[in-house]
Amino acid sequence: MQSSSCLSFDFAVAFLVTAFALLSSSAHSSLGCIEEERQALVNIKESFKDSSSRLSSWKGSDCCQWKGVGCSNISGHVIKLDLRNPCSPPVYQRYSPPDCPFYENVLEAQHVHHSILQLKYLTFLDLSGNRFPNSSIPMFIQSLEHLQTLSLSDSLFSGRIPHVLGNLTKLNYLDLGLSSHLFVDDSDWISKLSSLQYLDLSHVNLGKAENLFQVLSMLPSLSEIHLAKCRLNELFPHQLARAINFSRAQILSLAENELEDRMLDAFQNLTSVTYIDLSDNNLISTPFWLSSCTKLNTLMLNNNAFFGSFPPLQNMSSLTVLHLSNNNFDSVPSWLAMLKGLAVLDLEGNNLSHIQGSLASILGNCCHLQELYMSGNKIQGDALGDSIPSGCISYDLERLYMSYNELDRFPEWLKQFVNLQYLDLSENHINGSIPRTIGQLKKLVSLYLQSNKLSRNIPYSLVQLQNLQNLDINQNHLEGFIADIRLPKSLLYLNLTNNHITGSLPQDIDDRLPNLTHLLLGNNLITGSIPNSLCNLDLYHIELSENMLSGEIPNCWTASQTQLTAINLASNKLSGVIPSSFGNLLGLNWFHLNNNTLHGSFPSSLRNLKNLLILDIGENLMSGILPSWIGNTFSSLQILILRQNKFSGTIPSELCQLSALQILDLSNNNLTGSIPHCIGNLTGMILGKNSVSQSSKNVTDKLKVENLEWYEQQVRQVLKGRELDYTRIVKLLCNMDLSNNNLSGSIPEGITLLSALHGLNLSHNHLSGQIPKKIGEMKSLESLDLSHNQLSGTISDSISSLTSLSHLNLSCNNLSGPIPKGTQLTTLGDDFIYAGNPFLCGPPLPNECFLDDSQHGHEVEEQNEDGNEDKLEKIWFYFVIATGYAIGFWAVIGSLFMSRSWRHAHCQCIDEMVRRIKSLQCSWQGLR
Repeated sequence: MQSSSCLSFDFAVAFLVTAFALLSSSAHSSLGCIEEERQALVNIKESFKDSSSRLSSWKGSDCCQWKGVGCSNISGHVIKLDLRNPCSPPVYQRYSPPDCPFYENVLEAQHVHHSILQLKYLTFLDLSGNRFPNSSIPMFIQSLEHLQTLSLSDSLFSGRIPHVLGNLTKLNYLDLGLSSHLFVDDSDWISKLSSLQYLDLSHVNLGKAENLFQVLSMLPSLSEIHLAKCRLNELFPHQLARAINFSRAQILSLAENELEDRMLDAFQNLTSVTYIDLSDNNLISTPFWLSSCTKLNTLMLNNNAFFGSFPPLQNMSSLTVLHLSNNNFDSVPSWLAMLKGLAVLDLEGNNLSHIQGSLASILGNCCHLQELYMSGNKIQGDALGDSIPSGCISYDLERLYMSYNELDRFPEWLKQFVNLQYLDLSENHINGSIPRTIGQLKKLVSLYLQSNKLSRNIPYSLVQLQNLQNLDINQNHLEGFIADIRLPKSLLYLNLTNNHITGSLPQDIDDRLPNLTHLLLGNNLITGSIPNSLCNLDLYHIELSENMLSGEIPNCWTASQTQLTAINLASNKLSGVIPSSFGNLLGLNWFHLNNNTLHGSFPSSLRNLKNLLILDIGENLMSGILPSWIGNTFSSLQILILRQNKFSGTIPSELCQLSALQILDLSNNNLTGSIPHCIGNLTGMILGKNSVSQSSKNVTDKLKVENLEWYEQQVRQVLKGRELDYTRIVKLLCNMDLSNNNLSGSIPEGITLLSALHGLNLSHNHLSGQIPKKIGEMKSLESLDLSHNQLSGTISDSISSLTSLSHLNLSCNNLSGPIPKGTQLTTLGDDFIYAGNPFLCGPPLPNECFLDDSQHGHEVEEQNEDGNEDKLEKIWFYFVIATGYAIGFWAVIGSLFMSRSWRHAHCQCIDEMVRRIKSLQCSWQGLR
């Protein structure tokens, strides 16, 4: 009976408590939040610049329903304010959400608004991943005495961390990490945080934080400590003369602190640690106490100075994650197979050339290994082994990365790892054919075999890989008809560029590969026309350049193809006009149609493509005038190439509005008129203002993606007198080529403002006037060609300031006077640079310089004033001699000066003679 009464009483109490909580919650939901706190939140919202509208839900009377705001179910007070950037790693996690644009989600304010003081009952405050530039952590934060979680990481706070944070005695989580402008000069305040469990001061300057580790060892609950990149090396050896008691610590990160071996001796009492990060230091051996860390499951020793043999870790049976990448180990020990609990092993970027036993024997014993990273070593085929020992019932291996090694045959034992999802054997020397057994790896998601020596046909067994999304076999010697290749319908990314694939593209490609987003088949032997069915795919990137495609480009592109950003059809045999439906592809960034036989005028439909970064329609048969709307349409355009067409008319001055432009190539057309005087407005070609320098500052996720795609772009340019294909460095190139047109007038002085230009080619035009006096201000110039024009006057001495100049051609003009001297010009000591300018003198030309007419006349005037008749007679004598010389000179040279066509014929003759002489010299050197 008594027992029954107790149960009834307990039930009644539980019922009343539950009812009270429900009533409180119900009452609270009907009343909304406390008005004083609601107004404080409104003030906080108004203090932020919120470009992504993250706080758009902050409206209405019930602030407890606002995103990021949490209220007590009992009191109704605001107890949680979570304004963490959604693209920052969540609390208690280390990795950011994938594909999340961090900088687009930033809240920005000059300082933390004081209205936060009205939220007196806050237990949780997170402002991480936002921007408070040059603002200090506010002193008033000490008033939030109920705080248990405080996170201000990665928010640009600066200055000294205020000691008053020590008054927040209920804190169990404190994250001030990723704050390189913060510093600690006295760590005593940390000792007051007796409830602290998690502390992150990574990137904070702790170089003067006296007794830091002694203070941390006094905190009874501290279990997770992050002190990466904190200048801890400056605390040694004085601050760690005695051992530190970190027996309660489970996670310890001391990465990026330039630590040396002896500095770690004080950390020997890490008896509970499960995770240690000592990466990016100067260690050459592991600390002696490491073997006593019997609970350790994750060890990060990557990016140190280890060399030779592996550290002795064979007894650490609890290890599941081991990172040893980017050291200088030369061999893999056989005892590695004893670490049977390993799930992740990272050995990338070492000097590994030998594996004791073989890789197959290690994999055969590490049954639970899920990820193996061995790229960037010197592993050869014999280190792989022939077969897997039967030590495991099954194998958990999901990721195997062995790119950039010296493998020469495909490992046959791979077929046993049926759980493989990611396989990377790229950048090796693997020859022969792709084995048909590859079809047994039915869980493969990504297969990378690019840059090997694989040959023969692609096996039909690939079609069995029903989970395959990414297939890259570019840069091999694969053969076969493109229509005969059988691939799984799951494929998203297909890269077969730089092979020997033949035949025509299948007309039903949309049925065969309905999910395809990347079709990369460039530099093969593909013939026939481009199928209309490509327009049915939701493609992101089309690469069909350097094939033998013919016929017209299909005119079927639609606005529904929203993610199509790159089209490369260059170097084929395509004809007809540029389809007007290309104008529907509003997301297009990269557009290459060069080196075909396309004709027609500049398509008006292209004015819809406002996001273009590259437009290359050079080396075609395009004609007509350049439309003025180009300037105010392509505001983001960085490369415009219209070379070697039949465009006529003038260069529209509106082109000067292309402020992002870095390459402008209008060469080999029929353009007339003058170079626009506003040419100096092309700020993309000015040092400090061009997009190259700006991109390094704007490190948004979008630009990171763009930079990766820039790496894949290719353009053809004439620079330093040679036509070259520029690929991986194209974003760094800055060039202007207006050569081989019919341009006239003077060279605008404003062109000298373009200080980022690497190349300037204005040759083979009808330009007159002088070379700009400030030509020397174009500090980046490596190539300057002004030849075959009608330029006159002297060469400005400032040209000697072009210290990067390695190619100069001023031939076939009407230049006169002495050639400037300078160290850089002396290295270009080829008299052909100045050929066809009969009045130039001085080295490297053979004719010496004499006094000019003005100096000579001044001497005559002085002699007349002195009444020296003898000298006057001598002057008349020299005058008669000079007249005779002039008559003889003009008999030979005058015709060249008076007739531009004769002069150019003479220069071409000299060009041919120089070419033949150099050819004979090369032949003679070859015989020697």
